Amino acid sequence: MGFRASFYNNFFKKLPNKDVKNSSAYNKLGHALASPHWNRLAIGVAAMSTQPAIDYFNPRVDRDTATAAALRTIAKICVCTTVGFAVRGSAYKIVEKYAHASAKQGSTILTPKAILNEVNSIKRNNMLKIHKNALSTVIALCVMLFTNVFLDAPLTTMAANKLISKYQAGKNDEDQRRAYGSKLA
Repeated sequence: MGFRASFYNNFFKKLPNKDVKNSSAYNKLGHALASPHWNRLAIGVAAMSTQPAIDYFNPRVDRDTATAAALRTIAKICVCTTVGFAVRGSAYKIVEKYAHASAKQGSTILTPKAILNEVNSIKRNNMLKIHKNALSTVIALCVMLFTNVFLDAPLTTMAANKLISKYQAGKNDEDQRRAYGSKLA
């Protein structure tokens, strides 16, 4: 047994081993993090917390260009996260509604016969879970081929133009105040 193996064995032996008392809360959190629409929201929040700052503090461009780039990035992240969340959430809800292991639970329109015919309930549930995740992802990707062109691009342009025009208007007001203040002196 080498150093690395003994280090990891000792490390894990020293970790506290406690039972989770409220597993339902952890299950809800795990389910939310595993669902595609909440996952998209988490990615959007992470992008919003970093990318605009990277654009704004870019030392290779002048301040106005950096500000415009940061504003465009903010608009793009907001629009794409909102549309992605809605599309993925809708696809997930559709699959949840129409893909079940038995007719008692609801519609089985989107469930393959191999899953419906599976006798072992544990295997059937695992197959169904994998199928639902894959199907909701495929549906969302197909829909997003259109929403990226027909929703994301125009909405991003509109939002970016609005943010940049507000920035320019504020900058012009500030320039006028400076010019007016210098005439008084």
